[in-house]
Amino acid sequence: MDERFLKMYDSALKPLTEDRTPLYFSGDAKADGENLILNSGGGADFGTYFNAFSLKKWLNFSTLEDLKISFKLAGKFQVDFYGMNQIKEESFLQVETEGDFEKIFFGGELADLAKKFDMIAFRLTAQSDSAKISGATWLGKFGTVHDIKLGITICTFKREKYLLPNLEKLAALTKKNPDFSVMVIDNGQTLGEKHEEKLQILPNRNYGGSGGFTRGIIEQVNQGKNTHIILSDDDTVIELAAFDRLYSFLKFLKPEYRKNFFAGAMLNLAAPLEQVENTAYWNKIMAKSFGANFDLADKKILCKNEYPTKDKNAYAGWWFCVVPVESVKEIGYPLPIFIKGDDMEYGIRRGMEILTLNGVGVWHDAFVNKFNPAIKYFADRNMLLVQHFARDCGRFYFFAGCMARLGRRTLYLDGEALKVLELALKDLNTDLEGITSVPSDEKFTQVRNYPKTGNVFVAFFRTLFYCLKHCLNYDEHDRQLKEFVKVNLSDQKFWREFLKKTGGDTFL
Repeated sequence: MDERFLKMYDSALKPLTEDRTPLYFSGDAKADGENLILNSGGGADFGTYFNAFSLKKWLNFSTLEDLKISFKLAGKFQVDFYGMNQIKEESFLQVETEGDFEKIFFGGELADLAKKFDMIAFRLTAQSDSAKISGATWLGKFGTVHDIKLGITICTFKREKYLLPNLEKLAALTKKNPDFSVMVIDNGQTLGEKHEEKLQILPNRNYGGSGGFTRGIIEQVNQGKNTHIILSDDDTVIELAAFDRLYSFLKFLKPEYRKNFFAGAMLNLAAPLEQVENTAYWNKIMAKSFGANFDLADKKILCKNEYPTKDKNAYAGWWFCVVPVESVKEIGYPLPIFIKGDDMEYGIRRGMEILTLNGVGVWHDAFVNKFNPAIKYFADRNMLLVQHFARDCGRFYFFAGCMARLGRRTLYLDGEALKVLELALKDLNTDLEGITSVPSDEKFTQVRNYPKTGNVFVAFFRTLFYCLKHCLNYDEHDRQLKEFVKVNLSDQKFWREFLKKTGGDTFL
């Protein structure tokens, strides 16, 4: 192998399940173990979510100079290279080969292709029976290479059904690539404690996602082994190929992007070809997802997905978010708000473009499946809290956000939701000092037991009262909230006390 070229990642040939196949390849290839088999005239197109090459993005964000693709084939093939953008796809090179084949694209060629196309891909057509595709590997020559180590940090609460299969997959990943390790923060305290080289399981009080993820961030920073922290939900379905692409992308980033957060996309577990979100932003009243309902089997949509929002209030969801340790040391630690909104505020606080890449995502239940009255309380309280930290927001947008929620629930005579909103605004008026005066697990119990029945009109006027009270004192609330973050979240002292843990420097 030419030592000038470093391996980036292998093409993903084997779909997790048959219904996900269009995200890997299209055509009439048949799987045979780890290989794909084609008869003469049959074809396999790899211009897909997991296999198309994000040319323009790699040139913009990495130090890629030259690109090589190496095919492992048996039999005769026609290899068709093509580019695609949001309007069209166009072939630019055809080659016939028997057996293995390599192609190098030098810097000038890449620059010319990037002027026309967002992504490049290849299509293989068999010219003999029982032709076999065993793999294709992307390699690159880079100007800068970083030494990185990634700590996959999973916050869990009694979801062994999803977690344990993922841990099996991640064990294969850490064995293959020692620059990955796994840390599980066990809010349910049902998994026991484990301290192995590549897997740690740490029991934790149930302080929600913000408590679990922050515990993980603190541990990762203190252990000092990893350069990046991958924050991941426990109930995702993962494709290990996504981690290979992520690893290469971060390893070869231009220096000016090393502190940016990276967002893995959420794909819909119930409809595997559909994207739920690929970054999001706060539009001053509510959260807006980029890429919702995108059909990722559509090549034009796939190219559109290369350009997520650059809104100044953009953020990355913590079902799959990469946080550089260097950034944690600069901006401090997340808000202590149990669940909902912590990832939003933290990404907005970072204030840099969120990086993304097609082929880096996980399957997850859509948001709509996860709401109940207790969750609505935290969503209401914390979304309105985010107003104080998002850029270019203020009293007017806070009031508009309150009225949007109040109006919708009044219109549908949803007394339960009104009562929850009333409690959220009441607590929000106490600022973060008041919110954190009650341990998060105790607060969650209080919210679940909060009376949710009663007169709709009484709840309406109480909610309106708390909204107006907050608006009248908006500037003072704003000052106190931002002072809390500055004083308490710049280091670990507050969180150590808030989590009520004891121990040495390594473990809280």
